[in-house]
Amino acid sequence: MAKHAYNDHLKKVPLFADLDDKELDVVARCATQLDYPAGKVLMTEGGSAHEMFVVIEGEVEVTREGEHIADLGPGAFAGEMALLTHTHRNSTVTTKTTASVLHLDGRGFAGILRDVPSIAAKMLPVIASRVTENAEHHDH
Repeated sequence: MAKHAYNDHLKKVPLFADLDDKELDVVARCATQLDYPAGKVLMTEGGSAHEMFVVIEGEVEVTREGEHIADLGPGAFAGEMALLTHTHRNSTVTTKTTASVLHLDGRGFAGILRDVPSIAAKMLPVIASRVTENAEHHDH
């Protein structure tokens, strides 16, 4: 898939929905499409964060301390919190079905945020919302 073709997938992701075409092109430069069978662990709770994923097709399951948290389908994303905050993963993400994902490399993504700060500013409301959701989930 051509890098600019990733833009259609990225536009569906709340994290990137407010980006213009040029900003989407910048994000797409650090994206690679990967295809996985069901049962593939994409990230492990407590592990280091070096990437995030956007689901293109299929479904992934999010678990924390072995408990089901959510199923994520096309347009959903995972791994952004630990990547952006340079902390360890707070959950495990496993493909529930055969899945195609966009893999966003952590170093490349950090460079994007440094070089094009407007992208970070546009992502901030979504990140703030995720922090709030995660905090509320931990309180229950």
